[in-house]
Amino acid sequence: MTIDDTLLRDCHVLGRIDHAAVLLNRNAAVGWLILVPETAAVDWHALDDAEHARISGQIRALSAAVMAHFRADKLNVATLGNEVRQMHIHVIARHHHDPCWPKPVWGHLTTHRDYAGTEISALRATLADQLGLIEGGRT
Repeated sequence: MTIDDTLLRDCHVLGRIDHAAVLLNRNAAVGWLILVPETAAVDWHALDDAEHARISGQIRALSAAVMAHFRADKLNVATLGNEVRQMHIHVIARHHHDPCWPKPVWGHLTTHRDYAGTEISALRATLADQLGLIEGGRT
């Protein structure tokens, strides 16, 4: 599948689950994953019933894995698409002590921390175990 260049610039490609790529925002200040489903639909309402069911299940499963892995206090799930037209769903682990709590990350995340390779590997292992994540994600 092809992933928008903006997403690729801003994220690490963790791998693939059934008909979707899983990305990790490069800023480790918050645990911010992005699900990029294989679909021609741009907006949520345009999904057919089968796609809606599949993607909803993936969001639920990814959300549970993110909550557990990052030991989050709260989870934010959103689709915006104002800058990147390709459908993608943000799944963000929030903590009471994160740099922009309780505000949304958009427009308020002013700190940056890079992930260590071991952190990315540990997250990949968690997602492989819980979601069946496999290597790859882009063509």
